[in-house]
Amino acid sequence: MFGVTGALQQRATRRVPAGEGQGGGFVRGLLRQPVWLLSTIGSVGGFALQGVALATGPIALVQPVLVTGVLFAAAAGFLLRRRDGPRSGRGADSAFVVALLATVGGLAVFLAVARPVPGEGLLTVRQLLPLAVGLGVLVSGCVGVAARTSGTVRSLALAVATGIVYGVTAAVAKVTISRFSEGLLAVLTHWSLWVLVVIGPLGFLINQHAFREGELVSPVVAVITVTDPLVGIAVGLLWLGERLRSNPGAVAGEVAGLALMAGGVWVVAARAPHLTGESAEGAGATQARQRPGPRDAAG
Repeated sequence: MFGVTGALQQRATRRVPAGEGQGGGFVRGLLRQPVWLLSTIGSVGGFALQGVALATGPIALVQPVLVTGVLFAAAAGFLLRRRDGPRSGRGADSAFVVALLATVGGLAVFLAVARPVPGEGLLTVRQLLPLAVGLGVLVSGCVGVAARTSGTVRSLALAVATGIVYGVTAAVAKVTISRFSEGLLAVLTHWSLWVLVVIGPLGFLINQHAFREGELVSPVVAVITVTDPLVGIAVGLLWLGERLRSNPGAVAGEVAGLALMAGGVWVVAARAPHLTGESAEGAGATQARQRPGPRDAAG
């Protein structure tokens, strides 16, 4: 769900005219696109499935598995490019195929070696304070860098912020889901639900801006895809009591698996045609952004 909807959202954000690229105009530009609306509904479905997964397993298991979304995004990209016309279709090269295998292989190595063990799934208000401060400092720093820069640096700063927010959102979602065993009233009166209501849409909005800002979307996808599970694993271990195997051999295997997975994700993103090139329509949109005029202002 995340992979397919992400590919569709990437196309939609690139079609918003330059005159609508900031603030409410950007949101209005997205809302006028049926593809973006449908893909957003699909993303909500993806979050629901993620919630089911978090209810049955540790974050250190669920968040790394979500990396497979980049594989499905690549597949969706091939189909979308082929649909745009024969000139925009491009077959997968050997490096791309190797990167796909490396991504899956690195994920398998990490999970086989780490064997994540669930924690209590609890996060008290007292524990929340350092997490909230850390989240605020990191995200504010990334947004501050984005505000002072442009182009690739700006998009990567927003991508890091997105990955951080998504990783913390998964942890807060797990805490919220754990309250359902106590009844609906316990969920509605717990702080985690209302934190989730705020940071979930915040991460989604930053994500859309990250897609919009970069000339190439591939680095953005790679950074978000890698940062999200790393932050999720860290929160699970430090705050939710989850455990991984910690003997020296296991730690070496976990690091190697994550490194192989991250490298595979980066190459997949760099080689996927829907992230490195544009359809005729997308190219026209880019040219329109580079040469703003009355038609752009009119939307």
